[in-house]
Amino acid sequence: MKAIVYDFSITKYMAAKTFGKRYPKLYYGKRSALSLREWPDPKEPGPHEIRMRPLLAGICGTDMGAILYKSSPSLTPFNSFPAVLGHEVVGMVDACGAKVKGIEPGQRISVDPFISCAVRGIDPPCPACAQGLHAMCHYSGTKRGLSEGMLMGFCRDLPGAFSEQCTIHESMAIPVPREIPDRLAVMIEPLSVGVHAVLRKVPEDGESVLVIGGGMIAYSVITALRMANKNIHITHLSLLPYQRDMAMTLGATQAFTTKEELLNDMEGRIGAKKHRPAMGRTVYLGGYAKVYDCIGSEQSLADALHYTRERGAIIVVGTAGHMSDLDWTFVWAKELSIIGSVGYGRETWEGETVSTHAITLQMLMQQENAQLVKLVTHEYSLDHYEQAIIANIERAKYQSIKTVFTI
Repeated sequence: MKAIVYDFSITKYMAAKTFGKRYPKLYYGKRSALSLREWPDPKEPGPHEIRMRPLLAGICGTDMGAILYKSSPSLTPFNSFPAVLGHEVVGMVDACGAKVKGIEPGQRISVDPFISCAVRGIDPPCPACAQGLHAMCHYSGTKRGLSEGMLMGFCRDLPGAFSEQCTIHESMAIPVPREIPDRLAVMIEPLSVGVHAVLRKVPEDGESVLVIGGGMIAYSVITALRMANKNIHITHLSLLPYQRDMAMTLGATQAFTTKEELLNDMEGRIGAKKHRPAMGRTVYLGGYAKVYDCIGSEQSLADALHYTRERGAIIVVGTAGHMSDLDWTFVWAKELSIIGSVGYGRETWEGETVSTHAITLQMLMQQENAQLVKLVTHEYSLDHYEQAIIANIERAKYQSIKTVFTI
């Protein structure tokens, strides 16, 4: 079968890091770690396995981080290559193992791609999986059951959805209600990331919150914020007009593309007080109650530290990595809470303890989703994978948000 394979090597990494700006095809062309090639067809499903045929598969920021070599080296112990990429997917079940329950051939499913103890066949589960925090499974850096890997698509033995077929463990399957179209179902995974981030620190009634970023995760957070609490003021900061417009479409109260607009809001509406230090950028007392950083860069985190009010919270949803020049003064000077958020897991919501995906589906079923489907801005076949990657790199030109493969 055809599949998009990522095969990391130090040689390819060094070539792209050295010459990639001048020759961008070193990231996604013939000499890169990425290729469309023949891959072995999946075997017949084991007793607890499901074989599926992807219908749509989304390109994630995690995929782009690997392709562009922007991911932190800290996570290299939790990957194994070569691997078929793709973990955001809606597909049709082809076959089920003899002991699979609740899933049948011909059914549409999405996938929870994190590799848990259940997926590896480990019992009893590790402390993280026992708590429902399988995104932090203690065995992701081992060869127990499967090769090293936190995530489907980044594990040699669990090929992802950028392919014509793939096999998952039954615990990973998320049945998709008939009312949810494919273009929305393919986003259940990233939307759940947003829901989990919001549930890490749910805003209180009347609070002003800020979402930083112009990608899918930022829009997932805005969507989750609006679904979780109607009575909050959501400000969105991005770079481009189309990103601003999408934020407003999804329920942001206001959206800015310049920091000048944002600072005027902080000073005028919120009443933050600015002060000029002997050196460096202007500092503020007061600001937003909660800031969701959906980028995770040194600049976005520095902004978050400046824009958050005393005893406020910064929720880091973006894939922040190594930073050598970040001023942490206001973490202690304002007594800020820095909260990390990864993936999803088991949540408590409205008196129930269920999976993040269940909450996401419940929220989606309770509202009109015509606007959410607009997040899928580009579709490509596997044969045109290079163009799909370019659409994600040149976002201003393509006005891209969520790019998917049609398979």
